[in-house]
Amino acid sequence: MDFGPFVLISLVYVVVGVRVVRQLVARWRETFDRRFTSADRHLVDQAAFFVLVPVSVALHELGHAVAVWLLGGSVLGWGYYGFAGFVEFDPRGFTEAERVLVAAAGTIVNVVLIAVALIFVFGRRPPFRAAFNELLLQFALVSGLNALVLYPLLDLASSFNGDWRQMYDGGVPALSATIFVLHAGILGGGFWAWRDDGVQRRIAALTGAPHGQGRALLGRNRPGANVDATGGSAEERVLAEAAQRVASGWSRPVEGVLQRRADGLLLVLTWDSDGARRAVAVLAPPAGETRLWGMVRADDAPPARLDPTEATVPPRTSPLDANALTLALRVTMEEVERRAPVVGSGRGSP
Repeated sequence: MDFGPFVLISLVYVVVGVRVVRQLVARWRETFDRRFTSADRHLVDQAAFFVLVPVSVALHELGHAVAVWLLGGSVLGWGYYGFAGFVEFDPRGFTEAERVLVAAAGTIVNVVLIAVALIFVFGRRPPFRAAFNELLLQFALVSGLNALVLYPLLDLASSFNGDWRQMYDGGVPALSATIFVLHAGILGGGFWAWRDDGVQRRIAALTGAPHGQGRALLGRNRPGANVDATGGSAEERVLAEAAQRVASGWSRPVEGVLQRRADGLLLVLTWDSDGARRAVAVLAPPAGETRLWGMVRADDAPPARLDPTEATVPPRTSPLDANALTLALRVTMEEVERRAPVVGSGRGSP
């Protein structure tokens, strides 16, 4: 066997994939129950990359083979590496258009699989649980990037002579133009969905993720509290800015809520860590000292409010300062992160 780079990468891919499958089997019930934690999300997204993507690659290559057979040809050889593969056939006896169709067949399979995954996520009534929706959406994202962005760039920028070079340089301009329009349309639709606030809100609701947190690969969602202060006062915007700055540097996804109350503005940031729900609350009154509280709640237990920390910001003798508030939030969150879950009956808000 020739242990070239593809084989070596494939071995690493298989080793990691087996580890993910073992974790998924061991944690299946808790991962796909109704409580979808950040740890569950990370495992599910790894499963999409290391389990579902290899299946889609195998079906991609099968699509090439089926096209060859339907057009009267014979498959002479094939290879499968988990993340990539190939099908060999004798192109003699095929027209240029038929060769382009054979090259396109694998990508057509990918597009169909992505469409089916999205239909299950957005079209099922009632919806799947968050874990299943996350698995299908992450598969659609990773598979789409692999098949429609990375592979075309690699193929067209090198002498690889893979599917996309054959599709776009196959000697049939009209067919290549049609493929280009479809390719551009799918990418354009995906980019619009990625940027559209309504679509992102729907995805957040279906996957149990805080809206505005931002999606990334393998479950490492981009942090961001996404506290909406649009149209609010200058002090509300300062609170929202501080929340975003702290959450963007936090190691775990953070949810944020900003409320107007009779006694001032209340900002609450929450996150999951070590089997507990953790939170920091900030109460900014119209005048006087801005106070911060930390809270820790074990699973299925009432929240226990910790004593106010020393990380308070200066009294309100001047406009609330974003830098001072950001520092106070960070210090308080670090203190809350160090606390063990406490089962208590304290109230969970200031």
